[in-house]
Amino acid sequence: MPKETLRDKLDGNELDLSISNLTVVPVKELAALPKATRLDLSCNQLTSLPDAFCTLTHLVKVDLSKNALTALPGNIGTLQKLQHLDLLGNQLTSLPVGICYLKNLKWLDVKDNPLNERLKSVAGDCLDERQCRQCAKSMVDYMKQVESEMERQKQKRLQEERELEAARKVEQEKDKQKKKAEKLAEKQRRKRQFEEAKALKISEEEQEPAEDHIRSPVEVNGKAYEEVAQGSGGVSCCGVFLTLLVAMMAMLTGLYFYCESQKEVLMCRQGRNYLLDYYDVVRGLVHHYMDK
Repeated sequence: MPKETLRDKLDGNELDLSISNLTVVPVKELAALPKATRLDLSCNQLTSLPDAFCTLTHLVKVDLSKNALTALPGNIGTLQKLQHLDLLGNQLTSLPVGICYLKNLKWLDVKDNPLNERLKSVAGDCLDERQCRQCAKSMVDYMKQVESEMERQKQKRLQEERELEAARKVEQEKDKQKKKAEKLAEKQRRKRQFEEAKALKISEEEQEPAEDHIRSPVEVNGKAYEEVAQGSGGVSCCGVFLTLLVAMMAMLTGLYFYCESQKEVLMCRQGRNYLLDYYDVVRGLVHHYMDK
């Protein structure tokens, strides 16, 4: 709609756009007419209001009756100067909570709308000036309560989210500390293993020189010990040998005397000379070892 046409419809501070077959509110053109504080948009074909409509903060009175509105902008609370709002005969089932910010609203008519039962109860009948004024006051107060409850629920959700986040951080910190403790325990275990291996190696290195130290005197003196052992063994063997020689001499002497008395025995006759030879050999050996 051209701005010149709107100016033609402007009468003082009142702009009458009723019965104009409007389907869209000419927000841009209306914004160019800040003097038009009283706006009549009744009896058109409006089904919604754009969010930009709430930028017309100079509006004091708005008549939207007998359209087909199904909802109002959520930011309607920005119309801080609005005192009179006529919504008669639309298709509204609910009203935005933002109405609670219309602190200057003095008159409200919501008759003939399919509002929910709670809003109908709050609005009342709106049959006269007094009831419409009461409707405005009651609706603003009610929406303040709704807004307060919504804020309370919001804060409750935020608190629950903060608590969940805090619990999550606590669990994360526990997991972090657990992993840190496990890592430290593993580090200490490896350190103990390293120290034990190092101590074992040092112990083995210390034992090897000790064994060499113990073994060295044996090796150094081993020859002397061996010689002593050999000498002792020699003496022992010599004694045994002498004993055997003496025993053999005794046996040969016995055989000799036996054969002297039994000369008719063939063995004695043949072996007498052998026995004498063996006897001489054994006696010589005995004398030899005895001289040593």
